[in-house]
Amino acid sequence: MFVGVVAVFALALSARLYYLHEIRASPLFTAPVVDARTYTEEARYLSDVSFAGRPAPFWQPPLYPVLLGVLFALAGDDLYLPRLIQAVIGALVCVLICLLGHRVFGAKIGLGAGFAAALYGPLIYFGGELLPTLLACCLNLLVLLLAVGEGGWARWLAAGVLLGLSALAVANVLLFAPVLLGHLYWRQRQFRPAAFLLLGCALVIAPVAYRNWAVGGDLVLISHNAGINFYIGNNADYEQTTRIRPGRDWVELVEMPERRAGIEQPSAKSRYFFAQSWQYITSEPLDFLRLLAYKGYLFLRGDEIPRNRDLYFARNDSSLLSILLWKKGLAFPFGLVAPLALLGLFAFLRSSESPEGRLLALFVACYALSVVLFFVTGRYRLPAIPVLLLFAACGVRALWHRPWPALAAVAGLLVFCNLATGAMDREGNAHEHYYLGYAYEERDMPAHAARHYRRAIARDSTFAEPLLGLAALHGEAERYGKAMDLYRRYLKTQPNDVDMRFLLGHTALLARRYDAAAAAYSEVAAARPNWAAAHGGLGYALLMTDQPQRAARAYSRTLKLNPDSTLVRYQLARLYAEQGQHREAIAEFEQLMQREPHVTEYPARLADLLIQLEQGTGMALGQTDQLAEAEKLLRHASALDSKAAHPHWSLGMLYARQGRYAEAVPLFEHLLQIAPRDYQAHLFLGHLYQRTGRQADADAQFAAFSRNQRAHRIEKVARREMEAQIEQIFGG
Repeated sequence: MFVGVVAVFALALSARLYYLHEIRASPLFTAPVVDARTYTEEARYLSDVSFAGRPAPFWQPPLYPVLLGVLFALAGDDLYLPRLIQAVIGALVCVLICLLGHRVFGAKIGLGAGFAAALYGPLIYFGGELLPTLLACCLNLLVLLLAVGEGGWARWLAAGVLLGLSALAVANVLLFAPVLLGHLYWRQRQFRPAAFLLLGCALVIAPVAYRNWAVGGDLVLISHNAGINFYIGNNADYEQTTRIRPGRDWVELVEMPERRAGIEQPSAKSRYFFAQSWQYITSEPLDFLRLLAYKGYLFLRGDEIPRNRDLYFARNDSSLLSILLWKKGLAFPFGLVAPLALLGLFAFLRSSESPEGRLLALFVACYALSVVLFFVTGRYRLPAIPVLLLFAACGVRALWHRPWPALAAVAGLLVFCNLATGAMDREGNAHEHYYLGYAYEERDMPAHAARHYRRAIARDSTFAEPLLGLAALHGEAERYGKAMDLYRRYLKTQPNDVDMRFLLGHTALLARRYDAAAAAYSEVAAARPNWAAAHGGLGYALLMTDQPQRAARAYSRTLKLNPDSTLVRYQLARLYAEQGQHREAIAEFEQLMQREPHVTEYPARLADLLIQLEQGTGMALGQTDQLAEAEKLLRHASALDSKAAHPHWSLGMLYARQGRYAEAVPLFEHLLQIAPRDYQAHLFLGHLYQRTGRQADADAQFAAFSRNQRAHRIEKVARREMEAQIEQIFGG
């Protein structure tokens, strides 16, 4: 037995390491999707922010993200290491199957099931995914190993602790807990073993429940996603809700309690979803029973129903998985394992009174029921597979001893379990290509990302996420017209999505299509009148379409909603100044200077405004208190940033217009050090030199002005010619 167990471990580990080697080249290896993304993001929050978690009850069972977070904290954000550890855990699962089978059915059954598990495709696949499924398999087998043996209180306490940990990984194992408690009492005829098992379970789960109450003031035992998962699997639109993946449809579903009933408390949201399902069950009992029967059939059907990713499309990343997981009439491997397991289960229950074997049968029944009560996927079914492999090995033994009756039964079951499994989708559906697009975008490979987004759109034109992903890529590449077309295409199917309409307006601004931007922002502002950013964008778009009065109203509304927006206040101040509303402009600039005293532009702009108010019909200026204040502001701005051209230019011009030529000269000399290609500064400095009697220096500046002005014109002509050539070649 020992040699066989070592061989099982070696084979299982080798297969899993080879699988990891193959999938490491996939872009999804470093960019988890769907639930795997949720778990890794939660783990990063735990490791980077606080191991106490977010200030709310857990959404998903916390054990897996906590363990992942510990790995991230110790070894960095490396997604290979957790998969490597899972490869070892996967090999240990095969060993535990051997040991459990040896204890309950004998060495041959244990080794046969162990070798089958070593090469069982879905077990290998999920070992490479950042999901708690494999961890739950391992913990469940440890619980069963302790439960089928003899021992004292420490054994049952340990079994309870492991059962609690398993529930913190995948919570539906709790349905097995009362069955296990009853089994222990029935075998021992005393409460003590069951009490210690219950105590061990409570010691693990109670701190999580207390933490949920402490941070959220809400009674949540483990996590609060049970209600929504129950609703997904128990409603009149089962086929539709089970297809929902994280994205806009998922967010809409999650927010349904708050949107429809104003419910914000997590436990109340979960109860809301349970109530919705209960309403369906009581109003359509026959339809519910039909749905339960259908889900029971799906649990026994051979194909692997996807939740995160389509396992059959994932075969493209691994030659090993292609051999160990396929559909072609027979859905291998579960389409073969299920008939053999049903046969083995029947043969065992008919011929054996072993309480340990019956406990394993009860575990399978409880786990199957826990899945069927919610909804069926290959991932949720997987924790039952280790025990089903043991019964499948019993089925092979039944075939060996009584071949003809058993063969007939298996043939019928093969047809039943593989009926309507369909063919493998090797090209991948819209979601698969969207995930690849997202992964390539995470790797900063936009061309590959765009290609897969287009494939996703081609396979499902109503799928929103790839449309938005492709629009964002076009926006980043400054292909604003194409981005706008995609946003409009999306908004035809989702006209009430205000966030995307806002992005349409923003993209139109970047494309300088100000009329389109104003139209989009106007709709957003009407739908969300308290969204400051929408009014700010509308103000700018109106300003650029020469509607200053409407722009000023939009900016004023923005500042009422967000008084701290210095950018909007600056735009409003300039707009007031341009409209001749000088008092309002001065007030806004003074507020800006108070809020951000280190910004050079604000005192310079205010000084320009004060100078503008003083000038008469001519260019000459005298000495007034207002001009003295302007001079003070410009000196302050120059001191804030000696390399800022604006205050030096304005102060130099003020001195020149006041006849203070000698004071103006060093300012323009400094200005040319900052901006040596400013040909107009050469001209002004030349005139200042003339006024101060430095004719030779003046002639040199006039010559520099001519050279720089000519160079500037040549550069503009060359730029226009280049732009024309680019437009001819690339079409704009």
